[in-house]
Amino acid sequence: MLATEQQGKSKNRFKPGTRWLAWSGILTFLSFSGWLFYISNYDKSTDAPVMPIITVNRGNVEITINESGIVEMGNQQSLKSPGEVAVERVLVKVGDRVMSGQQLLILRNPQEQTSLTEQDLLIHQQELTLLRNQQKVGEAKEKLTAAYKEAEERNKQQQLQIEKQRLSIARSRQKIIEAKERLATDQKKVENSKFLAAKGVISRNALQQELTALNQAEANLRDAELEASTQITELQRLSLEQQRSLEQQNNILTARSELREAQSAVNTSNQEIQRLQVERQRIKKRQQNNIVNAPITGKILDLKVKNGDGIKFGDVLLTLGDTTKEEVKLQLGTLEAAKVRVNQLARIKVIGPNAKTFLGKVQSVYPQAIIASEVSAASQSAGQSPQARVPVTVQLNKPTNTLIPGSQVSVELVVQQRQNVVTLKLEAIQRSEAQPYVWIQDNQGKAHKQTVTLGVEGATTVEVTSGLKAGDKVILPAPEIELEPGMPIIEGSSNDQSNSPASPNTE
Repeated sequence: MLATEQQGKSKNRFKPGTRWLAWSGILTFLSFSGWLFYISNYDKSTDAPVMPIITVNRGNVEITINESGIVEMGNQQSLKSPGEVAVERVLVKVGDRVMSGQQLLILRNPQEQTSLTEQDLLIHQQELTLLRNQQKVGEAKEKLTAAYKEAEERNKQQQLQIEKQRLSIARSRQKIIEAKERLATDQKKVENSKFLAAKGVISRNALQQELTALNQAEANLRDAELEASTQITELQRLSLEQQRSLEQQNNILTARSELREAQSAVNTSNQEIQRLQVERQRIKKRQQNNIVNAPITGKILDLKVKNGDGIKFGDVLLTLGDTTKEEVKLQLGTLEAAKVRVNQLARIKVIGPNAKTFLGKVQSVYPQAIIASEVSAASQSAGQSPQARVPVTVQLNKPTNTLIPGSQVSVELVVQQRQNVVTLKLEAIQRSEAQPYVWIQDNQGKAHKQTVTLGVEGATTVEVTSGLKAGDKVILPAPEIELEPGMPIIEGSSNDQSNSPASPNTE
């Protein structure tokens, strides 16, 4: 019993020592592991590549078309000569502001009044011809009415004859019925007389009388049937004659023909009068065009004539435009023009350094591709086939008062735009796999693949519809370094780490 108690006390004295040794071993192991982890991380951080890292932001993505164009005033137009005339007086000069309807030039053409007088005489002669042709129409109508009346009277007479013939046929058919009844009665009498004569009741003379009466009855029946047949034939003849008389009456046909000819002559006269009146209006308009009025309120941009000049038809007299509006005319290729729509945003700036950008909208897109004559001639002389171009007009939102009409400017058309979306530079997108992806840096500074879904792709940036959010860190990998998932990355300096396109200086 005593030995057992001493053995228990020795075990209790040994237990604290064992615990102390165990804890010492654990601390030594943890210290050694931490030292190894530090050494490994220190080596890795020393070998980690330095790469630019950009922060994912929200911004705008645009697809644009860039082209040069020519500045014009709003509704700019060149007024041309209406014919071969002389300039009697010029009432404006370059730079003048004019109101709509204001007189600009006075032209002179003495031949116009002579042409107008001759045209009035032709119209009067044609009106007399029209009056005579209208009288002929009235006469032809009267003649046709008389022919119809005569045909109607004749038709009535024929109808009466037909009705009379139908009554006669009905009476003949009644006679046939009566003859048949009489014949049947006589046949019965003959049969009875034959029987009685055979018995000796009556004499042969009486029987002969009965036979004679029977023969007469048969003859009467044949006469009645023949008369009915004759009357039916006559009815058919009258009906055919009635039809032929309605369709082939020469008087009606002649009257119709004359009426058609008279109506045709009236129509021809009317058309000729209308043509002459249109021609008279043209002459009158040419007379009115001898005074050139301003079609719009605007500014005289160019003046091509002076007092006393003789000008040909189609020569440009002057050019004016609306100073409250400014437009840019440009030519697009057919593939680019197919993407352009009215009211799309446009940015306009003068070609040169530090130029301001002005905003506008697409006002019109020509519905057909054309080939300019000067472009066609140049292309043919160079041995090339001319390329068709589509004219497009861009109107500035407000007049700049600085752009010079006729000067060349640069135009950027925004054909597609996404605003306030997650955007990323194109060089950050990796396309070496089936799905596009990016390299992102986690909180521990390590690289990881992240699959992304792309939307609208602009010239330098692209919309990211899924896979990234604003604030994520995206690595711009260098082509000479092959990244691997989990590789530590050191953020390096970049000339431009902004992920949003710079906003142009617009007005």
